[in-house]
Amino acid sequence: MAQEKFIEVQHSSKIYNEGQENEVRANDDISFDIYKGELTIIVGASGAGKSTLLNILGGMDFNTHGKVIVNGNNISEYDERGRTGYRRKEIGFVFQFYNLIENLTAMENVEIASQLSDNPLDAVEALKQVSLDKRKDNFPAQMSGGEQQRVSIARAMAKNPGLLLADEPTGALDYHTGKQVLQVFQDYVRETGKNAIIVTHNGMIKPMADHVIEIFDGKVKSDTRNDNPTPIADLEW
Repeated sequence: MAQEKFIEVQHSSKIYNEGQENEVRANDDISFDIYKGELTIIVGASGAGKSTLLNILGGMDFNTHGKVIVNGNNISEYDERGRTGYRRKEIGFVFQFYNLIENLTAMENVEIASQLSDNPLDAVEALKQVSLDKRKDNFPAQMSGGEQQRVSIARAMAKNPGLLLADEPTGALDYHTGKQVLQVFQDYVRETGKNAIIVTHNGMIKPMADHVIEIFDGKVKSDTRNDNPTPIADLEW
């Protein structure tokens, strides 16, 4: 049975100062498909264009040319209002820095995001998914960096989004804590059948993914699938 496409990127480019002497092609004629239920890693060096691509997929930015179809909708045709609604209802974001509100508890931070959704998860249930339900009444300052990052993942999950996007989610974490965070993403995709995309410069984590897209100089350098993803416990970098 053919797998169902969830994302189709067709000849997408993001060009600054197009046609001018100082033209910059952050993304240059990028095409790929992502199937439903895949954990995808987009990997590339700093400046390769991977964060630009993530921002376009998440509706935080728009492409100059081409189509970006997510769950049947061509989001590249959306105006600012359309992108805002898309971000709010369809996307869960996780960034390198946690962006938690310091004077709110873990549960209150998660509840803020769930209020944006039409069909949110219970905040305590979201924290349970990242093994932090027992820390629900703690403030960010009372938590380690890894715990704060897991709260930020729970906050993204609580919106019950169709697509979870993470930009260098382990960039500020040590090796052991980073593996705990990556485990959350792998479990999320396996348990929900939804999609997650991790953008990273760390090529050593590629074996954990179902799908790996390598970006170099604004273009797709390689696009491969992995039938037997490596368990996080077996990853080393």
